[in-house]
Amino acid sequence: MKITLTSVEFDLLLGFCRNPGKVMSREQLIALVHGGMAGSIERSIDVHISRIRPKLEPDPSDRSMIKMVRLGGYVFTPSVEEHR
Repeated sequence: MKITLTSVEFDLLLGFCRNPGKVMSREQLIALVHGGMAGSIERSIDVHISRIRPKLEPDPSDRSMIKMVRLGGYVFTPSVEEHR
């Protein structure tokens, strides 16, 4: 399956793939996509993730691949294997 991602979506997905199963805070995700730039709003991560989900999830309302963790952030649930 081929999908088109923006650079921010790609950076988020790469960060999730490098940290599968780990809860990542919005602050950590902002640092991944914006280089920790001042003025980046934490809720912008929610918007980016809401745009990624329909591209990845077979059923976007299921939200099983990227789960929100209350007061924690987000976790990428699929297992990830490195291929060389």
